[in-house]
Amino acid sequence: TPTKLHEQIVAQIQELIPSENLKHGARLPPERALSSIFGVSRHSVREAIRCLEQQGTLKSRAGSGTFVILDESCPLSEFLAVAVHREKSKIADIFQFRRMIEPQIARLAASNADHADISQMERIIGDQMKSLNDPVLAGAHDQAFHIALARATGNSVLFHIVERIADVLNFIRDEVSQTAQRQQLSLEGHQSLLAAIRDGDPGKAQKAMENHLATIEQ
Repeated sequence: TPTKLHEQIVAQIQELIPSENLKHGARLPPERALSSIFGVSRHSVREAIRCLEQQGTLKSRAGSGTFVILDESCPLSEFLAVAVHREKSKIADIFQFRRMIEPQIARLAASNADHADISQMERIIGDQMKSLNDPVLAGAHDQAFHIALARATGNSVLFHIVERIADVLNFIRDEVSQTAQRQQLSLEGHQSLLAAIRDGDPGKAQKAMENHLATIEQ
C-alpha cells in the first residue's frame, strides 16, 4: 500500500493500546519477535518504535525492553486520537464526540481568532467554493477549515486533537459520500461559522457549529 510499513505497524500498535491487550506498563515482544509477527524487517519495527517513542506512547529501557506508557507523560491529544481511531466505524459515536468538543472550539475561536486566522479561513472557504464538483478536493478543504478553526483557539491540546483525528473524519466523509448536497451544506455551515468568528461572537459561533454538525450528521 502507499502507507509506509512502519506507519502501518504504528497504527496497529495504537489500536491495541486502549484495549485489554496492551495496558500501561505492558512490555512489547523483542524486535525479532515483532518482526516475525508483522512480517516485516527489524528496521521497519525500529522505525515504528521510534515514532511511538516520539509520541510519548512507548518507552525503551536499556536492558529491559520497550514498554507502553499511558500515564501523565502520554500526551492527552494522542491518547484521545488513538481511542477515536479505534471507534472510527461507529459514525454516530464519532459525531457525539464531535458535538462535545467542536462547539466549544468554535466558541473559543470566536474569542481568540486574529486577523491571520480569519484570513486563512476565508482562503479555505474560497477554495472550497471552487471545488464543489470535486469530492476529493472538497473533503480536503472541509478538513482544512476545521483544523484552521481549532488553531484559531490558541489552545494547543484542542488543535492537536482535531489535527490527529483528521484521518478518522476523512473516513466518515468518505462513508457518507461527498454528494453535491453534502458539499453545499458543508460550505454553508463553514460560512456561518466564519461570520460568527468575524463578529467575535462566541455564542453565535457555538450555535453555528451545533447547527453545522446536526445538519451534516442528519
